[in-house]
Amino acid sequence: MPRTVKTALDPNRPRVPALSKSIGVLRYLNASPRLSASLTEISAALEVTKSHCFNILRTFEAEGWVRFDSESRRYHLSARLLTDLSRLLAKPARAEGVHEELVRLSIKTRLPCVLTRIDADGSFIAIDKAEDAAELIVSVPLGHRFPADAPAQMRVRLAWAHNSERKQALATWKPVAYTATTITDRSELLREIEKTRVRGYAISRAEYSPGVTTLAAPIFNSSGQVVRILQCPGLDTDIPNREREVAEPLMEAAELIGTLIDSQIG
Repeated sequence: MPRTVKTALDPNRPRVPALSKSIGVLRYLNASPRLSASLTEISAALEVTKSHCFNILRTFEAEGWVRFDSESRRYHLSARLLTDLSRLLAKPARAEGVHEELVRLSIKTRLPCVLTRIDADGSFIAIDKAEDAAELIVSVPLGHRFPADAPAQMRVRLAWAHNSERKQALATWKPVAYTATTITDRSELLREIEKTRVRGYAISRAEYSPGVTTLAAPIFNSSGQVVRILQCPGLDTDIPNREREVAEPLMEAAELIGTLIDSQIG
């Protein structure tokens, strides 16, 4: 009789209930507005008793991963968790010259550079960055999660997505005006996505953060899928005047990083 081998993806694989619940609490907080929630909200959403949920939260609080606001009675993810995770997330990105390429790009463009990974829910996780010789300092820490509709990243992801995926994303898209210049018209967004594919990079004209224009380029895997996005944010008084000066090395770096990442996987 052949032996059955359980894999990590096997739904019948034994789990540690306490650990699964703890991970669930972190995921719930991470998906909540302002990365915070009350004990009652978490308990009800995860169907975990309040006492068990409270003990999990207190443990995370003691480890510095969660902080409790006594006035609002809400639990928040803390910067310590982002710091700890960033060390883990940054390791693959920094291997085999990827980080060094970010440094070179930052020096050449005189801008900060941020490398993001596309998560399963469409959001974008910062996994590496370089700020060498940059006039504008990126304030987001490694591990920071950009929303799925962050203008520059979203346009890159959809510009090279399959038609069916693009249509579905646009059909369910709910415009959020992050700034006064954010594109919120679906037809205008579609035109900007098409322009992104033609030029090879996306432009967010102070649409996510006031006063900050961002150029973003795709990083493909060997199958032609966008798996990472490389972006250079800068002041909107500077970037428009030297767009090509920034875009050309940005696209070159994105292509090289794609090759480096593929070689690591291979």
